[in-house]
Amino acid sequence: MKKLAWLSVEDYATTQMELMVVSAMKGYLRRMPEQEALKKAEAVLDPKVIQMVGEDGAPMPVQSNVDGAKFAAFIDAAVADSIKELEKRDDDLSKAGVTMLGNVDGKSMVKQMSPQFLEFVLDAYRSLRWVRS
Repeated sequence: MKKLAWLSVEDYATTQMELMVVSAMKGYLRRMPEQEALKKAEAVLDPKVIQMVGEDGAPMPVQSNVDGAKFAAFIDAAVADSIKELEKRDDDLSKAGVTMLGNVDGKSMVKQMSPQFLEFVLDAYRSLRWVRS
């Protein structure tokens, strides 16, 4: 399993909006200590892990449940955190990012998410839970 920093956001998005939100979620998790990030990811999931390993050797959360309301709240928190980070900069690109992220609603994202988008939180959990170095 790759470290969280090495997860490519492009692998988890089928639209520009999903790409932006996956980037926000990844940044949000990376800006906090790993244990806190793991707790945030675990709050969204109810991972049911059996001893089945993926190609990378890390156990797979098989038949896990994702709480849609908690996932929407996680998305909203990640977006709010990213907006706060972008507002610290004073350039046109950051202002455009703030404007675009301001249109994100976690509940709407969950309702229309692609399977790839959902996979990000699963892979982030696996990365934070089993990758150590």
